[in-house]
Amino acid sequence: MEAMAIIGPVVSVGSKLAAAGAQRDVGRAQQAGYEQQAQAAELKGRSEAIAYKQQGSDALRNLNETLAAVLARAASGNVVAEEGSSLTTQMFAVSEGGREYAQARDNASLALEEAYTQSGIYRSAGATAMKSANVSAVASIGEAAYMAGQLS
Repeated sequence: MEAMAIIGPVVSVGSKLAAAGAQRDVGRAQQAGYEQQAQAAELKGRSEAIAYKQQGSDALRNLNETLAAVLARAASGNVVAEEGSSLTTQMFAVSEGGREYAQARDNASLALEEAYTQSGIYRSAGATAMKSANVSAVASIGEAAYMAGQLS
């Protein structure tokens, strides 16, 4: 009968120690999952930034084509390209092209900032999950030590 009285608490101590290991494993898995989400957020942000940079390049190319067309039209109509409506059209095109380029550049920066902010949130959540798992594991070990002390 005395052996049975000892085996039950010993098994309980062993299960608490096993639970501590499992809690740490769960914390590591959660942290790894958050790290994957952080990397995905960064990749998405870089991809969006590239797309916005392409939009900026497209805006400058379109501006170049517009200016070339305005100058060609002015020259074909015997109009002085640096005066009057031709100059006004060029100035408007430069203004719009510059605005589109600046907007695309700003959007690229914002996409990267948002991605790095989101990845930081994920990494922080991963660190918190790991800390929480460690605290739970230490609590389980403490319970096991208490139970072991009761056996003496």
